[in-house]
Amino acid sequence: MQLDQIFAKDIQRPIEGVIKADDAAHLGTEVDEYVLTNEAAKGLEILLEEYTSYTNANGVWISGFFGSGKSHMLKMLAHLLGEVEGQDYPRQQVSSSFRAKTLDAFLPGLLDKADRIPAKSLLFNIDQKATLISKDQTDALLKVFVKVFDEARGYYGNQGHVARLERDLDSRGQYQAFQQAFERIAGITWAQGREQSALEAPSIDRAFAEVNGGTADGIIKQYSASYAVSIEDFAEEVKAWLDKQTDSTFRLNFFVDEVGQFIGSDTKLMLNLQTIAESLNTKCGGRAWVFVTSQEDMDKVIGDRTRQQGNDFSKIQARFKTRLKLTSADVEEVIRKRLLEKNDAGNGALSVIYDEQHANFKTLFDFVDGAKSYRNYADESHFVGTYPFVSYQFPLFQAAIEGISDHNVFEGRNSSVGERSMLGVVQQVAKDIGNVQVGQLATFDAMFAGIRASLKSAAQRSIDVAERNLDNPLAIRLLKALFLVKYVESFQATPRNLTVLMYDRFGLDLPALSAQVKEALGVLEAQTYIQRNGATYEYLTNEEQVIEEEIKNVEIDSSEVSGRLFKILSGDVIKTSKLRYAKNNQDFPFGFKLDDQAHGPQKELAVHFISPEYPYTPDEIRMHSAGKDELRVILEPDARVLSDLRLLIKTEKYIKRKQGTSNSAVEGQILQARGAQNMEREKDLIQRIKASVGKSALVINAAEIASSSQDAVVRVTDGFQDLISRTYTQLKLLGGKTYTEQQIAGAANPDSGLFGAGEASALFAPSEEVLSFVLRKEALGEQVTVKTIVDSFTAKPYGWDLASTEVLIAHLIGASKITLTIDSNVLKRSEVALALRNTAKHAHAVVSPQKTFDQRRVAAFRKFCTDFFDEGNTPNDPLELARHGSDKLKAKRDELNATASGSKYRFVSQLSGPIDLLDQVVGRSDEWYVTDFDLGDELLDAKESTIDPILAFLSGGQKAIYDDAVALLTVHSSNLGYLPQGSDATVRAALDDANAFRGNKMAQLKQATDQLRAQLDAIVTTNRDDVVAEIEGRKDEIEHSSAYASATSDAQDGVLRRIEQAIAQVRNQDQVALIRDTGSGFEETIYPNLLDQLAAAQKTGGGDGDTPPPAPKQTVSIKTISASGVSGLLENEADVDGYLDALRSALVKTLNDGKRISL
Repeated sequence: MQLDQIFAKDIQRPIEGVIKADDAAHLGTEVDEYVLTNEAAKGLEILLEEYTSYTNANGVWISGFFGSGKSHMLKMLAHLLGEVEGQDYPRQQVSSSFRAKTLDAFLPGLLDKADRIPAKSLLFNIDQKATLISKDQTDALLKVFVKVFDEARGYYGNQGHVARLERDLDSRGQYQAFQQAFERIAGITWAQGREQSALEAPSIDRAFAEVNGGTADGIIKQYSASYAVSIEDFAEEVKAWLDKQTDSTFRLNFFVDEVGQFIGSDTKLMLNLQTIAESLNTKCGGRAWVFVTSQEDMDKVIGDRTRQQGNDFSKIQARFKTRLKLTSADVEEVIRKRLLEKNDAGNGALSVIYDEQHANFKTLFDFVDGAKSYRNYADESHFVGTYPFVSYQFPLFQAAIEGISDHNVFEGRNSSVGERSMLGVVQQVAKDIGNVQVGQLATFDAMFAGIRASLKSAAQRSIDVAERNLDNPLAIRLLKALFLVKYVESFQATPRNLTVLMYDRFGLDLPALSAQVKEALGVLEAQTYIQRNGATYEYLTNEEQVIEEEIKNVEIDSSEVSGRLFKILSGDVIKTSKLRYAKNNQDFPFGFKLDDQAHGPQKELAVHFISPEYPYTPDEIRMHSAGKDELRVILEPDARVLSDLRLLIKTEKYIKRKQGTSNSAVEGQILQARGAQNMEREKDLIQRIKASVGKSALVINAAEIASSSQDAVVRVTDGFQDLISRTYTQLKLLGGKTYTEQQIAGAANPDSGLFGAGEASALFAPSEEVLSFVLRKEALGEQVTVKTIVDSFTAKPYGWDLASTEVLIAHLIGASKITLTIDSNVLKRSEVALALRNTAKHAHAVVSPQKTFDQRRVAAFRKFCTDFFDEGNTPNDPLELARHGSDKLKAKRDELNATASGSKYRFVSQLSGPIDLLDQVVGRSDEWYVTDFDLGDELLDAKESTIDPILAFLSGGQKAIYDDAVALLTVHSSNLGYLPQGSDATVRAALDDANAFRGNKMAQLKQATDQLRAQLDAIVTTNRDDVVAEIEGRKDEIEHSSAYASATSDAQDGVLRRIEQAIAQVRNQDQVALIRDTGSGFEETIYPNLLDQLAAAQKTGGGDGDTPPPAPKQTVSIKTISASGVSGLLENEADVDGYLDALRSALVKTLNDGKRISL
């Protein structure tokens, strides 16, 4: 059975692909074949509910992509809801058709309600009606509405002022008479005359004057000059027209197709539409509705809008409460019902095919390699309804048309991506294969013919050239398919997916077809019709072909290719220059090689990658690896890796070169796209090279190495494990351990306890290996440095890491088997760790076997150190012992020098003898202390007799006794004169004793000091008590005096306070002389002054206020008055009388001077 015999309807019948608002010729077919999908039925139900139950909204917004059926829906609504002007088709017939198509229980009732509302429908495409109206005019949208309304009333819509004249005449009932008068005067009908109103102006004036009476001069010019249109006037006119209708429920509905495209980005036009809908709603109260269609994605039509424009457009949509959003999701349903429905014979034949092939559908028609998943045949009815097409073809073709439209490849940019164009394409393909047998399939490339006529010639030139020059039909079909999917981002044009697109009949050998597809792709790529990017292919436009050819002609050097491959292998695949050995967690550095060429710094080990272009066989590659310390990674053959790598480099160089030149906009876009593709190509290459390494063959020393992993790094690491174990055969001496630099100090100082016995024993075998190396070099007369050891033992056959080698050297030093010398100085064990960690000193750090010494002398020096320094633990190693003793002796000498220098103790000078002995032994070489040291006995005697006693004295309580005695003599130096002669002799003798630090001398000194202190305290106390008693006696005299009694209270308090101060001063004084001096000062000066203060502060009595009190006399102490003219000795009565006379004269003179005398 032929394919064209299986359809229920003639596949050859004419079907109008594009629904036109003014097309009445195909209206019957459009109504009959309109498919009311579930999506459209739901939207229609909501619309009719709003329309038949008007509340406060009169706008309907129907949105959807090009061809989603919105124009068809709008036209059907116009006929469903009213009588369409100029299209004589029964409204009831449309309503009946819709009832028959719906399965919704509610929709028929809503259709009945709508039928009962009388209405007139004004259906128009706004672009067609705006032919004489410029969009630049702010009222362009309104003018279109006015024009359509004028035409609906029989007026001349193309010129608004003429229509205004007609309307005015009509409102006066003069319009019919005017037309007759004009035709009589002008000789032509008014329908002809109004189209050339400027030329027929005189005839218009005469006709107007005839019907209106009087004269008319330039009436048409007057109307033209005064004509203006406003939204409010338009709404008023609509209302007036509706009011004239016999039925008060009559409605006037405007059905405007593609209003969104007309508005575009013009904010004023957007606002005009909003205001028109609002004004009609306000004026007409729901009797005038506006139905519009618009693209769902406005950016597809008008390009990117600004944010503000997008907001404005959303505001307009908000005025249209009722929304119908149509998509192309049901395009397959529409096509199956309108075009692909099968007859009984077809159903039977296809049922047989389904039974035979349905198990293979997934293999045959599912896309892989990351492509978007499309719906496959769901079941038998789906298969029968869609055949000879495959389900994926419809959404994929829609996406193809969208992409082509987006990139401005169509002659008319906005080509439908929905039912309209798809319907035509599907019908065309079905016609083309109608004469083949059932079982044949429509292939995706066949759909190209359906849009070919609409494409720009430049865009399809490559296909035209290929059809003329290629003798490979499959290649041409592939080229068409690649053209269609060029801008479909979700489709991966791999050979496998392209094979799905080319599958044209059931039973075809799929592997054979796949091979043919790959061969055809190779032909197209070789002739630059297409380009390959990794595993995907892409159609090239003319401009792209030119650039692609120039890219192919870019010259590159083979070193660039190998260098880039190395960069990917090292930087993107392996990403490290060290790999860890699993048995001891040690990191081993390695160098990279690629096809026998070294890349980057080389190490003892190497990872040698072998590319597919290496000029040797696998067996030769294995043999060449014999005796080499390298892991050969033989990449899995991939013929395209290196060719893609060359294309990557060529593209980079080409784009870089072109950036410095002036390019056209198209070239700039292509270069930008090529740059992006090249970045993806690089990412793809990295993944493919990773996969190639993950499947590579591993070879070491002519032997293949097994690895179960397909991860690139893991696989190379697996091989590296074997390379390490084969190369570093003595690595096992470390026992699977590694050591850190922090362990060096513990190894060099075994007595520190940082290394346990078990750990130390683990170091024995490898350290003996190092010692043997040192001894061999020493025997040959070669100097051994740390660097020499490190270089030897980090290399094969050892492979020990730096830190572990340093720890082993430190362990030998700690075991007294070797010494470390820097700048002729043998390092102490405490200095070893710092020196070994400093790699800069390795070349200057000399390693030597340690000498042997006389054990008796070593033991003698050790015993000396134990006794002299009073320590229990000394180093076991002779040289460490020598260094230890040397440091201690120097420290002791420095300590004694510091003690003796400037000491206040006279006996400390006796340390000069021991210091001299220490000077003789300090500063010697380390070896001297364990070979020639002979002053041990003298130093021990000095320690016992002098050093220890003096130091014990200085650090113990004896020093405090001595210092206390010295302080007592110093503080009471003036008081000693008040004691009996020789009271301090015992103390002074003890302090001057040269052996004061020996024996119980300080105990005797303490006893003498305490006795002397008691005597001093007694004499101080006696004198203090006497003076205090004298002062308190004077205080008592003052308190009982009349002067005190008559003095003011302030004066009394002041006197007493001063006396207490004097007493406190005496009590706080420890020097007898000062105590007595304080008492004399009080008696001679303070006491008289206190008497004067009381005299001066006498209370005033109640006498004559005019008589001032007498001035008080100054008081002087009798002790300050001396007799003059007498001297010598009083030996007889006459001498006494003479002295008394002189004293009397002095006393009288004092009184005569106006003073008074205190006794």
